[in-house]
Amino acid sequence: MTRITLCLGSVALTLLLLAPLGALAQQVTPSEESGNEAYRNGSFANAIELFTRALSETEDANHRARLQVQIAWTLFALGNEAEVETHLRAALVEDPSLALDDSYYSQDFLDLFDLASRATFDASSSGGTAPAPDLEATIASITDRVDSGADLEGALADVDRLLAAYPRDGRLIPLKIKILGLLGRNDEATSLSLSRGADPGTQVLDDGHSVPDLILRANRLLEEGDATTALELLRQAVNRAPSNSYALELMAEAAMQTADWQSAEFALKSALGLQPDNIGLKLRLGEVYVATFEASAARDIFKSLTEKYPTSDRAWASLGLLEARLHNNDRALAALTHALAENPMLPEVQLAKGELLLLEGDIDGALESFEAAEKLIPDDPQLEARLGQALLSKGRNAEGLGHLQTAVAAGFDSPNVQRWLALALALNESYSESKRVLNAVEPDADGAREIVAGYLELRRERYSEAEVTLRAVANARPGDPAAVNLLAATIYPQNRFSESVTLLSHAYELDPNDGTIESNLTKASSCSASSYSSLTRSSALRTAMKL
Repeated sequence: MTRITLCLGSVALTLLLLAPLGALAQQVTPSEESGNEAYRNGSFANAIELFTRALSETEDANHRARLQVQIAWTLFALGNEAEVETHLRAALVEDPSLALDDSYYSQDFLDLFDLASRATFDASSSGGTAPAPDLEATIASITDRVDSGADLEGALADVDRLLAAYPRDGRLIPLKIKILGLLGRNDEATSLSLSRGADPGTQVLDDGHSVPDLILRANRLLEEGDATTALELLRQAVNRAPSNSYALELMAEAAMQTADWQSAEFALKSALGLQPDNIGLKLRLGEVYVATFEASAARDIFKSLTEKYPTSDRAWASLGLLEARLHNNDRALAALTHALAENPMLPEVQLAKGELLLLEGDIDGALESFEAAEKLIPDDPQLEARLGQALLSKGRNAEGLGHLQTAVAAGFDSPNVQRWLALALALNESYSESKRVLNAVEPDADGAREIVAGYLELRRERYSEAEVTLRAVANARPGDPAAVNLLAATIYPQNRFSESVTLLSHAYELDPNDGTIESNLTKASSCSASSYSSLTRSSALRTAMKL
């Protein structure tokens, strides 16, 4: 099944919500009517429970078949494909002549129905095999016998019959393991557990515990860092109590920790069906969409929350961080500023805002944000790197070097940070170390590595070598006044005053508001080599490099 189908895009969602009412709109039982209402409201887990209850409210085979289709369609909407075929086959057992209207259902769902139809036909035509047993009624009977301890051998035989008819129903294997354990056939139970990929020592598939017990065990496992096992327990809890909101919330947490985004989406949507105004659940659903690169869906959620809850710092923060990730810097800065107005004690928001201000050249504003974040997360490597960059841009070279060295030592050592470390070393006259760091960095498309390499040669007064490197950068970036300014810095000390004036005049035309370029042009025009030596220590170097 494609991801689009499972994510319920606007068109698919419309079809999903309309189909049960349009295709199955007659002989509605009370529970079925409530199930349809729950479905329309997006409470899919509750709808499944109500549709299942409706099976006991009618004896009509065709009606029961249509109810099984409704259950299957709702499971399909939740992305639970493993159980869809089970209910489609149950529908066909009730009414072998059942057909679906292809104007209501998606092609993926119709394909699953065809698959179930073929499997049911094969089973009924293979040597007079008895028809498949009623799934829900048989499970109910088995559960009663397990609870009472009566006729466990018969219960086990019934489970095997169900497995033959409904091999993909997720409830049957755990039930069989449970019965094998009650019968003392522990080796068989362990073997079956291992075949399912579970550690029998964790008792993941033991559903003899009550739902509250399963939730407590899962919560403890989450605290211990075992999200995978916790998720399996919570799946059992939700399967047995689909309207338990706490189990759904914990399941979402465990699924997000294990990057099982489909399960997280299912759990959060089901929980929201029970708690439609829970802002925390909506924010987490938005985070799932961010993780699955569905930025538009995430933005819709975050934006609607800022409109509904304009004082929610978390809603504004989530929107701002998403916009920053998408490089919508103006919108990101506005949202992050709003979040901090509501709550300045958000370190990740302070850091993100500082990075945006650094990109815009507002060094003082960036430092203010970084220093606020430092009080909350004093040892964060990314923050150390950004502080180093900002301090270098302010000319506080020794301080900047210390922060960058701390960031790299802590593992925050992207090529971008390594280039800035090389620059900091050069500014602090550690030329050999700067060259060593720079040589370990791969060239980049923006030419930032070459800018640092050229500047390093310039600091070492190797002007012709610096000119070769920086001319290539300026040729690649002819519209960048900072790159042109740096090239002029290599030419002026070689007493080519006229050429340097031409370059600086061009840079000034590109950006007449840059005070550094204007000052350098004045100095070059007066042919004052001694006053020009400060040129390359200006903000032009920072501007030429990508932050």
